[in-house]
Amino acid sequence: MKYTQPLLLVLCFLWFSPTFADGNIEVVFQIVKSNSGKPVTNAVVISKKGKTSAVSNDEGIAKLRFPEPGYYEIKVSTADRTESVFREVRFKGQVILVTISEANLSGIVVSGERDKTPLSRYGLVQDEIKRLPGVSGDSLKALQTIPGVVIGAPVGILPSVFTNIGSNLLTGNPYSNSERGDLSLRGGGTRQNQYYFDGFPLPYPFHLGNQSSVLNNNLIKSFDVFTGAFPAKYGYATGGIIAIEGTDRVDENKTIINTNLFLSDIYNQSKILPGLAMISSGRKNYPNVVLLQVYPQGIPEDAKYAEYQDYQWKLIWDINAEHRLTVQTFGTRDRQAYTKAQADLERGGDDPRPPTGLDRMFRTDAIRYVWKGKTFRNTISYSRTSFNEFFELKFTNPLTAENIFGLQNRTTDTITYVQNTFEWELWEEHLKLEAGVQGRFRETTLKGENISSYNRLFYNIFNDLLNSNAAFRSVIDGDRIRYREKSAYAELPFKYGGFRLTPGARVDHYSGSNETNLAPRITGGYLFESTKTGIMAGHGIHYNAPVSVEALSAKSGNPNLFMERAEHNSIGVSQEFANNWQIKIEGFRNIFQNIIVPDAYIVDPYALNNDTRVFVNETAKVLANPITPKNLNYSNAGYGHSEGVEIFIKKTKDPREQSGLFGWISYTNSITKRINNQSRLNSEETRNRTLLNNSRTLLGQAKMGTNYINYYDDNNLEVIYNNDKEQLYDLDRTHILNVVFGYKFNPEWMVGGRFRYFSGTPYTPITSATRANQAATFGLNLYFPNYSGNYNSDRFLPFHQFDLRIDRIENYSWGYINTYIEFVNFYGRRNQAGFEFDNTKNYQRNQNPAPTYDTVNSPYIVSQTPNGKMAIIPLVNIGIEVRF
Repeated sequence: MKYTQPLLLVLCFLWFSPTFADGNIEVVFQIVKSNSGKPVTNAVVISKKGKTSAVSNDEGIAKLRFPEPGYYEIKVSTADRTESVFREVRFKGQVILVTISEANLSGIVVSGERDKTPLSRYGLVQDEIKRLPGVSGDSLKALQTIPGVVIGAPVGILPSVFTNIGSNLLTGNPYSNSERGDLSLRGGGTRQNQYYFDGFPLPYPFHLGNQSSVLNNNLIKSFDVFTGAFPAKYGYATGGIIAIEGTDRVDENKTIINTNLFLSDIYNQSKILPGLAMISSGRKNYPNVVLLQVYPQGIPEDAKYAEYQDYQWKLIWDINAEHRLTVQTFGTRDRQAYTKAQADLERGGDDPRPPTGLDRMFRTDAIRYVWKGKTFRNTISYSRTSFNEFFELKFTNPLTAENIFGLQNRTTDTITYVQNTFEWELWEEHLKLEAGVQGRFRETTLKGENISSYNRLFYNIFNDLLNSNAAFRSVIDGDRIRYREKSAYAELPFKYGGFRLTPGARVDHYSGSNETNLAPRITGGYLFESTKTGIMAGHGIHYNAPVSVEALSAKSGNPNLFMERAEHNSIGVSQEFANNWQIKIEGFRNIFQNIIVPDAYIVDPYALNNDTRVFVNETAKVLANPITPKNLNYSNAGYGHSEGVEIFIKKTKDPREQSGLFGWISYTNSITKRINNQSRLNSEETRNRTLLNNSRTLLGQAKMGTNYINYYDDNNLEVIYNNDKEQLYDLDRTHILNVVFGYKFNPEWMVGGRFRYFSGTPYTPITSATRANQAATFGLNLYFPNYSGNYNSDRFLPFHQFDLRIDRIENYSWGYINTYIEFVNFYGRRNQAGFEFDNTKNYQRNQNPAPTYDTVNSPYIVSQTPNGKMAIIPLVNIGIEVRF
């Protein structure tokens, strides 16, 4: 009986064959097995709607002729099974790949979509994100519309080495419980996420200022965002995982060129020899040419535009059905050069932006070998990532912009990553073992160089900074850190009927503190096939080694910091509906422990007095006191938690239809709080403590709970009570709503929209200002802001924005031309990003401090109305994409 259905299909083929010759669009179908990629021979390929069919040859090739372009149901029948797929026929000579499950053929599916947990995971494929509105063709920006994802404060003016010292050094904000970075996932730190491209570490996902991703749009096949209890193979993170999958198979030669007002990119994939293929892509943007030169008067005063470029290259060699070798490299470069000379060139010297320059780049070289058999797969991966950052910083007189001093800092970071993973199907379709070992080896150096000054006050001001800020001192003197992380993991995914259970565990060893931690994880659920209703739950422990260079510094920080710890808990329900609708609701609670925070009280009483600068300046004192108390400046005292509910509604367009609606709605309601567990002393208490400690020496320090107990050489004890309070996380947003939709009217016209709404982030308001009397000595009137004692007690105004995109797609026998126009920030909303206090003016409510606006995530153009008033209009982007 198993041959009955194929026989009927063959008879249908013979019956309809006289009419098939009328079709004038010949399309090549390549039928392969999903796991091994081997061709499927003697498979009957039929399209009833197209009235055409064929039988695949020894190479798995079947040629069918269709009367016109459109979507067709394709049935592929072998001796064992029949499968139906829907594919779009566009032009003569098109090559369409169809993969057939190997469950009943000659192997097993050891990886793929069906093996990925649906809990706390949100994935999108290229067809859904390729033409996302408002991002200039950058599909990775779609991950910012996933539930639980919060846009952080990306590295802008300050580079990565200054992220922790920058707020106090430049703005004077008295309180912070976060750091700069790209994304926060369910309340996790922005630098506690891990990004992967094709399984290799990706240093950062977006270009400088969060403008666009560092990967070519057409290279991205799909991506997964894991926001909680992620699989055991992912480590080195307490926040979340973003795993981007690139194109891994070349079925046809093609080139795609995309150019618009702000950037151009090119993508090419080619078959070189049988089993050997190459993929390459590159991109370059030019906002300074279009915006700063063509229409500079329309640019907001506080806008910051950096230029960037990126590249990707991959060689794929399918040695045979069991062995594959890939070699790839990818990298990027960002430059933001707002020096005085650049300002003179771009805007005639009338440029209020800070005189800073930043040149940042990375490059990753990687190789991977895959050996796959009938029931197993073994993968060996190696990569080396080099990061280089050159940063220029200038401190100036706020009245005259006269340079007090300037310095250039260079940071280099090298990460070597090795991994061996093994997958073995123990019970076909039901039980599988996934295990592996991983290693990361990191070395970071930083050094201040080319220090300059044209001001008589330079010596005093510069040395005051050196003496008061250990992180700043370590930059000037130079520093280096090295550490190793070694890990092993195992999981046992089990499935039977609608039941699914995945127990697993991970072991992480960190050389900095010489600690080894066990991280158990488990997820499970049940799918009711009759109603397509699923329930799921999960729990996981996650660890991450310190990532901040200044925190780990042996000169200015605490090299003995422990790993941060997070506990992720999730529970959810999913439901599929007719017409390709699905909804998922998930509740979560994440607990963050051992968070690394600035600590003004932690001291090593018996540290070596080996500071080079101190030794040179006070040699006799150092020789007399070779052991001295040393402030460590950072500790693992922080704690936090985040809880909330997420709703994700998704509509997939029916592939059988040439028109239709698709898109998704995501909503997150959550609250995230942090506590640094630092004693809050008022100014008088701080002054008295400083005076007293200047006359005595610390002999010992202990910790009872979150309180410090110090013992001094005058036989007195000091108890530093922790009177800190739990505050809102700096990036907390109560409500996050994203609505993304696309509507295809026909094969030629499509319109898409994206609406975003976020609650404003918390901040500590300025309540008054104090005049700096000592500044009068130098002829200056300076005012320093006084902040409210209720930290993070106010919120900025909500963020909301709508983007619109219209596409015109013309199909040809050689490919297509896609012309598009985007209206970014369609109704001209100015979204507040923060506030700026003018130190030359006194505090004045609603005027000083003045709001600053987000011109990167929410760009706009300034124009003038006929009556002279300011008008905010959307940023218009016109582009064309050619595929051939």
